[in-house]
Amino acid sequence: MAQLTNNLFGLIGQLGEMTFYEKNGKTFARPKHIHQPRRLSRSQLAQREKQSHNNKLWRVIRDAEELYFEGGTGPYYRFMSVNQISPTVYLTKQQLAIGFTLLLPETVVSDGPLPPIEYHLGAHDGSPALLTNLSAKEAKQGRLLLYTLHQRILVHQDENDNMPWLKIEVEEVDLGKTATKEDGCIVLTDERFADTMKGFALVRVIDGHASHQRVVTNCTYYERFTTEEALQAAAKSYRGLTR
Repeated sequence: MAQLTNNLFGLIGQLGEMTFYEKNGKTFARPKHIHQPRRLSRSQLAQREKQSHNNKLWRVIRDAEELYFEGGTGPYYRFMSVNQISPTVYLTKQQLAIGFTLLLPETVVSDGPLPPIEYHLGAHDGSPALLTNLSAKEAKQGRLLLYTLHQRILVHQDENDNMPWLKIEVEEVDLGKTATKEDGCIVLTDERFADTMKGFALVRVIDGHASHQRVVTNCTYYERFTTEEALQAAAKSYRGLTR
């Protein structure tokens, strides 16, 4: 709201995007439409939180040297679409603003027409491993890329102020260093597969087209942001819930 000190034309009412009115013999002007942030329902908050955090995840995935999302109107929109089923984490407006980013199970890191590779974390000959259903013969067709997402925590004296963020690394798998199970499928062995703050995805690429792959992880750090307490803290930062 602003007071007009010289209303030569006697403006009262609406003009363009402004409304002019008198109060106590003085003329004031204010925007025609004043947009106030509205309170959300629980379902609306959940959708906002998912969209906001997926935007943070996209920025991490986008920084990888190898980016494969086909279909739709572009890589970003495809990424956002296929990650709608990921877990919903509740972050406050302030936490999102400073860059909180969480490692989530089942995050899609590539989406293309090649058949997906199935894999899970486990052990092989006593070593931590990523066990797959990809045959050694198939593995030699095209390239195999290992995506590693590392949940980092910027630690503060007050644990409540710790800041989680994600780092991504992509490397081409050296098939000469992979193991093979009795059924002929390849196995990746490395101590990192025992790290509970890391997630992994194995992507196959042939002629620029990739397989549809999701992250597998034993990381549970994100769970502290899925509680009712986290939801209420996020809601409070957006003026609360409607019900």
